[in-house]
Amino acid sequence: MNPIALALLLSAGVALAPSAARAQAYDMFPSKAAAEQRAKELKCSGAFAMGKEWMPCQNFDVYERAVSKEK
Repeated sequence: MNPIALALLLSAGVALAPSAARAQAYDMFPSKAAAEQRAKELKCSGAFAMGKEWMPCQNFDVYERAVSKEK
């Protein structure tokens, strides 16, 4: 495949990525307390570990639902 066409195809996929996927990086926190504070803003509770960082809500499914309602 032409390198330019491949680059355009890949960039289109990133531009069309779901908002929840983009929100993930924004909602990664170094502490559980910070993730719990964001959970309050999202109207969910708790926090869960994602590698060495923390994300808001009880789990990823709850987080995705909360982010989709945030708009």
